[in-house]
Amino acid sequence: MSWRGYIAFGILSLLLAFLSVFLWMINPVTDLLLLLAAPPLRLFGYHPPVQGFSGLGSAMWVSFLWPLTLLPLNWLNFRLLRWNKWHYAGLIVAGNFMLTLLVLVILEGS
Repeated sequence: MSWRGYIAFGILSLLLAFLSVFLWMINPVTDLLLLLAAPPLRLFGYHPPVQGFSGLGSAMWVSFLWPLTLLPLNWLNFRLLRWNKWHYAGLIVAGNFMLTLLVLVILEGS
């Protein structure tokens, strides 16, 4: 991908992030990430805010942050590591899972 492609992809990622913040209630990616990250945290004694009114802040943060990982992970996968498409999908899932864990740990006390 050329630098123009990366700039266009970055702009689209930013637009998707802002759109995702306003449509967090119907965003299945945010919901899946929150529901996947909560059980491991519960095993370690955390009580992550995932559902209900206490989960609104974490849902909005995760819905804003997950599209912003698409461009750096694309660069990491295809330019630096030179992996194929399936590795990119796994890298997106793993990266967003760790990001969601971090958001839930930070927002756990609030």
